[in-house]
Amino acid sequence: MKRAMLCIMAAVILLAGLIVPAGAESVLDNYATCRFRKNYAVYSGPGMNYVRANNGKASMGGGGVCRLYGVEGQWVLIGYGFTNGGYRIGYISADAMDNIYDVKGNINYYLTFHPYTAYADDSCLVTDDPVINNKTVYTIPRGTAVTVLCSYGSTSAYVEVRTPDGPMRGFVLSKHLLGWSAATATPRPTRRPTPTPTYYYPYYPTYPTATPASGIPNTYYHPSSRSEWLPAAQSLRLQGSWPVYSGPGTYYFRANNNKATMGGGVCRVYGIEGSWVLIGYELSNGNYRIGYISVSALPQMGLSIPYLDFQGATRRVVYSVDLIDDPVRTLAPVVSLSAGTYVVFLGYLWENGQSWAYVEVLTGGSFMRGFVPSWCLQQ
Repeated sequence: MKRAMLCIMAAVILLAGLIVPAGAESVLDNYATCRFRKNYAVYSGPGMNYVRANNGKASMGGGGVCRLYGVEGQWVLIGYGFTNGGYRIGYISADAMDNIYDVKGNINYYLTFHPYTAYADDSCLVTDDPVINNKTVYTIPRGTAVTVLCSYGSTSAYVEVRTPDGPMRGFVLSKHLLGWSAATATPRPTRRPTPTPTYYYPYYPTYPTATPASGIPNTYYHPSSRSEWLPAAQSLRLQGSWPVYSGPGTYYFRANNNKATMGGGVCRVYGIEGSWVLIGYELSNGNYRIGYISVSALPQMGLSIPYLDFQGATRRVVYSVDLIDDPVRTLAPVVSLSAGTYVVFLGYLWENGQSWAYVEVLTGGSFMRGFVPSWCLQQ
């Protein structure tokens, strides 16, 4: 009888696993355990530009048992306990993998997320300790756009948000996110709530600069999946001066009274479209611009650069809004779009604490590309 009951229970558990929606599985549900021989600085995200807890002193002491959620680029996402009984989930340098031991379980060497934009409802509290104490490390103001990276358990989400001190990753209760449901890990339509005004200096992310490997031809590739997000930028230094257009062609609008020029220096490179490359660069007055220059500007350094496989879907602007070419710093308008204007949606970009929609529009007799807040577009 006892054996029969155990078999029934096992069958029920197996069946329950089969009927859970596939989207409900979180990439952070599984982890290996391990120890590290050295101490490491801990950041809330995969980079030294992310907020570091404990007044900029958060560290993981070597020797203790850690949860290892995965490797993301040059960073490792771990969870570790404190001597006072607390807990923290954060990132340490991937150099730690040279000093790892006592590994139990399978290590995920390719930790990836599928980001989606949602908006904070009232009382959206962020914690880096969803395991024990749920201590609040930041409060997201109402109406703030956040990037949902994945679900965590059945009631929480792992998110990235911009704070006065820089970008931060952490965990929030999914019921306080409008536009996303942890139960299915899929978007749900919503209207953006009225934001609570916040005032702080903008944060400008930094990107690693490519190390030259002269004479090695660049390679270009199509991403394996057609994401709605622009590819992650890589940074490199260009030589010479290059005319900049808002789109991949000389017939597109050119800013600065048809004189926009990238005068060499470090820039962000997003990807290739035909014989053009989409870049972001700083202007001499401290502003910023994202636009296209000739692909011949790229040095042959053995770079691996993606093609821009854009969505190309027609959408309608539901609120009057300014189209900009600088979502990074000044947000200065280039042209105003009235409610009801149809645009071609190309993809999303995360800057300045919110999701921007990269769009193309015909205005003033010229084709033009630029950015509008994503919540202004009909979904």
